[in-house]
Amino acid sequence: MSYIKPVFKYNHNLDKETFKNSKCLLTISVGQEVHEGDKFAATIDLVNNSFNSCVMLVDDSLQRHSMALDKKENADFFYESSILEGDLWLERNKKHYQNLNILQDIIRWDKWLRHPNYLEQQHKIKALIAEKPDYQTSFDKTIDEFLRRFYPRLLEKSNFDMKRAWNLCLDYLIEECTALCLWTELNCNFEIYPGKRNLAMHETHQRFVLPFYPEMLYAVSIKFKNRKQLKPQQFQSSVAAEEA
Repeated sequence: MSYIKPVFKYNHNLDKETFKNSKCLLTISVGQEVHEGDKFAATIDLVNNSFNSCVMLVDDSLQRHSMALDKKENADFFYESSILEGDLWLERNKKHYQNLNILQDIIRWDKWLRHPNYLEQQHKIKALIAEKPDYQTSFDKTIDEFLRRFYPRLLEKSNFDMKRAWNLCLDYLIEECTALCLWTELNCNFEIYPGKRNLAMHETHQRFVLPFYPEMLYAVSIKFKNRKQLKPQQFQSSVAAEEA
């Protein structure tokens, strides 16, 4: 069996030695293969050996939008299922993240939905989307790119509503970008994620975070060498329901 080797990738100019004295936010997209098994264990090792401290954020309730994409029900219908996905992920992967010696805290997505500044920050983002065409374009391009990957993977395409899916993706992104602006209270210098930060998140970081917090939340992605093609996002509770 070939060893899966994770490596950091980033666009900004910095010395990796900076990591040793910094705090990172490790974001977990529940349902993604990169946050399971050997890949997640390898990620834990890499983060453990690179940073001074870490907060882990489990993006569970955010996934209610993703869970609704190919269904008829709206995103809120899947709220409880998304929380269950977070519960299952935490239980399933405890054997890995308990080895993260620098772990300070584990946060779940509802922390941001219930944040006292959430609605105010969301309003600012929506207002800038309406005001600045180039900012709106960053959301449009992110959604178009995602749906170009998502649609071919659908087993049943005949009843798929592309406009509805597009709106669900927009809700997802606005929620994600709103939360990004609130992450500043965690005092994390870097966000660690196994994938490139999407354009909407990148533009939000540039416009809402860096002008006020110039040393916070820089994107550092993790790439895996010697790995096969990743599988699409999969939710365990949905699989169990289908098999029942």
